[in-house]
Amino acid sequence: MGTKKLTQGFALSSLFVCMSTSAIELDKSQSTLALIETGCAYGRGAAAVEAAKADGLNQLRLFLQGESSLSLSSSDNELFNDSYSESQRETLVSGISQGLVKANFSQPEIQGDDTCVTVRIAPTASENEDDFGDDVEWSDAPTMSVVVTGEGQHDAQTGLTARQMAEQDAFRRAISQVLGVMVKSGYLQQSYSEMSATSASDDFNLVEVARQSLSMQSQGMITGWSEISQQRLANGTVTVTLDVTVEREQVESRIARLISSLGRPSVYINARLPVVKTTFSTALADMGFNLSSQPAQASIILNVREQEKVTPSGLQLEMAASVVDRAGNQYSSWRNDPTFMTLPNKPGMLNELAAIHLAAEDNQHALKAQLHQAVQKMAMQGGPVRELIFSQKAAGQQGRLYSLLSAIHGVSDVKLKSQSGKVVVQLRSMSDAGDLAQYIEPSLQTHQPGYQSRMTVLNEYQLSVL
Repeated sequence: MGTKKLTQGFALSSLFVCMSTSAIELDKSQSTLALIETGCAYGRGAAAVEAAKADGLNQLRLFLQGESSLSLSSSDNELFNDSYSESQRETLVSGISQGLVKANFSQPEIQGDDTCVTVRIAPTASENEDDFGDDVEWSDAPTMSVVVTGEGQHDAQTGLTARQMAEQDAFRRAISQVLGVMVKSGYLQQSYSEMSATSASDDFNLVEVARQSLSMQSQGMITGWSEISQQRLANGTVTVTLDVTVEREQVESRIARLISSLGRPSVYINARLPVVKTTFSTALADMGFNLSSQPAQASIILNVREQEKVTPSGLQLEMAASVVDRAGNQYSSWRNDPTFMTLPNKPGMLNELAAIHLAAEDNQHALKAQLHQAVQKMAMQGGPVRELIFSQKAAGQQGRLYSLLSAIHGVSDVKLKSQSGKVVVQLRSMSDAGDLAQYIEPSLQTHQPGYQSRMTVLNEYQLSVL
């Protein structure tokens, strides 16, 4: 199927994680244009195969989101745009994030130390976002009933049977369908507008973020289900059609928590001058942001660089702020116009300058917009960066740990590094630390069945595993 994808390995202590360059191909052999990508993961066995599938799907997701490029001829570019509308791209991206997209996978191949799998996806009528929720109304009823079909195969990585995998797939589809009803009713966007009191940036997709956030949490929102039919295919795949009961209040509660974290994020202010930190804190609190006393407890960190400027006319204050996460990734920036106000170069004037600049309505609007834009960008990339700090014993075989964590729905951008005798895993997730711990626990039990790990939530963004 064309040229092989180039791969290169980066050493992380004793671990080598395969990092792939984009080599997406267009398959024109069928009536529907398909996208083909090869995913690779270090190691052998079922865990490596699943991680390779996840890698290939992630590369396709990044391409569909416009975060990776592909050199196309003008005719191929026109063909791609005709075949993949913006709506279809968003639907495919959502399906990949939730593990709901229908993809074809090749048999795994060994390339050096890596296991590689070719992934093929194409838009279908069933992947149209307008298809779900047509016969369901959003109301004040405590529960909603939806009929969904799920499919699955035995997962050696988690030990789940094909039937259990099909049930989980159906549950995720049920939540996705209920979310679709919320979107059509206008409830989701109205709630975001009321709670965030700000407009979304052009590249922010609240529906996609909500789907990604809820993809890990379907079990907690489902109160019951009954089987309508089951079918076992020759390749071992099980398909089940279920009538699923979803608790409306639980869905609304999860959405409210998500919107609150997006609209009113917690901010840690890192400033050299105490007066600037105090003034920023007062201004952001008045704008409705939550303030954190420690960076580990904040959604975003506002790094402020202050510069006193003595001019012939007097004293000015230049401030430049960058919005970053705990891993140092920058999402937006803001700076003031120091010439807006000049005061006499006397003691105490620096305090006055900081207060005046942050009291200016234009500065408040601009700063607020940048903070919200940062949170929206972070959400579109998979959520805040969180850390799992493993003891060497709890980490076990690091390649397998990487593969298991990468395969969890709602988790992305998994990275491992050795630090001070520990194995530190960084990953993105929209779930808070407490919920994330619950979702990761089963994978850790599968990782080392004979070892009883102990997980502790250190703060909102760090977990310790011993």
